Amino acid sequence: MAAHIRLARWAEDHPHTSNAVLMSMGLMLTVFLFLIALNDPFSWWSTLACAVPLYFRRAAPVATAYALGALAVVSLLAFNVATIALCIWAVPCVMYTVAMRAPTGARRSVLVAALVGSAVFGFTSRDWFLGVLGEYTTPQWIAAGTMFAVIAAAFVMVSFLMGDLARERRRRREQLEDRARRLQIEREQEVRLAAQDERARIAREMHDVVAHSLSVVIAQADGARYAAASDPKVATETLGTIADTARGSLTEMRKLLGVLRTEDGTGTAPIPQLGQIGHLVESVRGAGLPVEYQVSGEARLSTGAELTLYRVVQEALTNVLKHAWQASSVRIVIEHRPEFSWVEITNNGVKGACRAPGAGQGLQGLRERVSLYGGRLTAGPHPDRQDVFMVRATLPTEER
Repeated sequence: MAAHIRLARWAEDHPHTSNAVLMSMGLMLTVFLFLIALNDPFSWWSTLACAVPLYFRRAAPVATAYALGALAVVSLLAFNVATIALCIWAVPCVMYTVAMRAPTGARRSVLVAALVGSAVFGFTSRDWFLGVLGEYTTPQWIAAGTMFAVIAAAFVMVSFLMGDLARERRRRREQLEDRARRLQIEREQEVRLAAQDERARIAREMHDVVAHSLSVVIAQADGARYAAASDPKVATETLGTIADTARGSLTEMRKLLGVLRTEDGTGTAPIPQLGQIGHLVESVRGAGLPVEYQVSGEARLSTGAELTLYRVVQEALTNVLKHAWQASSVRIVIEHRPEFSWVEITNNGVKGACRAPGAGQGLQGLRERVSLYGGRLTAGPHPDRQDVFMVRATLPTEER
C-alpha cells in the first residue's frame, strides 16, 4: 500500500491527533515567518491566541470558525494587528472543515460571517500597504480596500467550495458502502431461500420415495401373508422382494438426507416460526434499513401457517432491500385475532431506484402458499399514499 494512502487512512482513523499535528506544523511555520520578518509582541500574542481554537477544528468546526474570526477581528480593530501569517493557512483549513462536516444552516452562517470578516480585513489593512505612498487619495483607499477584501473573500470561497465537494464525495462513498452492505445481505438471504427451496423439493421427493416404497412393501406383505398358507416358496420369494424394496428405499433416503445435511448447520435448524421474526427484523436493521415492528395478540395458527406468515415477512423485507433500498421507513404490524391473523408490511421507498431486477415470482409464490391455508395476500401501492408500498396477508385461525 502506498505511503500517502496509509497516511490518509491514519488521519481518518485518528482525526484529533492528525489535526493537532497539522495545526502544530502550521503554527511552527508561522513562528518561523515571524522570526524572519517581525518582532512585535502584540503580533506574537495575537497569533498565539488565534491559534488556540484551531486544535478543536475537528471536534467543533463551527465554534472554531467563530472563535478564530472573533479573535482575528478583535486583534485587528483593538490592537491594529492583523494575524495574516496565521490566517492565510488557518482560515482555509477551518472553512474546508466547516463546509465538509457542519450542518447546512451552520455552514451558511459561517460563510456569511467569513465574508463579512474579509471585508473588515480588506478595508482595515489598506493603510499598511498605502502607507508607503505617504499620502493617498480616496479612490486609492477604496481600490486598495476592495482588492484586499476580494482576495480574502476568494480564499474563503475557494476553501469552502473544496470542502463542499469533499462532503459530497464522502456522502456518495457512504451511500455506495451502504448499498454494497445491503446487496451482500440480500445475496445471503437469496442463497438461504434457494437452499430452503431445494431442501423442500428434496423433502417432497423423499416423501414420494417413502410413500411408494411403503405401498409396495405393504402390498407384498399382504400377498406373502396369504401365500404362506398355501405355497411357502412364494411367501419366501415375496419376503425377499420386500427386503430388496426396503433396502433400495433406505439407500435412496440416505442419499437425499445426505444432500439435506450441510456444514453450516442450517440443514438441522428448526423450521422458522413467528418468534423468529424479531431476529429477521434485527438482521435487516443491521443493513441500515429502519424497521418498526409491532405484534399484538396470541397466535392460534398451525405450524405450517406460522411458517407461511414468516415467509411473507421475509419476502417483503427482501424486496425492500432489493427494490426500495432508499426507504426511510419500513413498518411491520402483526395482529392475532380469534378468527384470523394478519400481517401488514409497508415502506415508503416506492420511488427509490431498483438496484437489481427481480424475477417477479416471489409474491406470486406467496399468494399460492397463503391460499393453501385459506388465506389471502395483496401487494401494491397504499390506497391513500401512492409513494407507499404495502403487502398484507390474512390467514384464518386453525387448530394445531
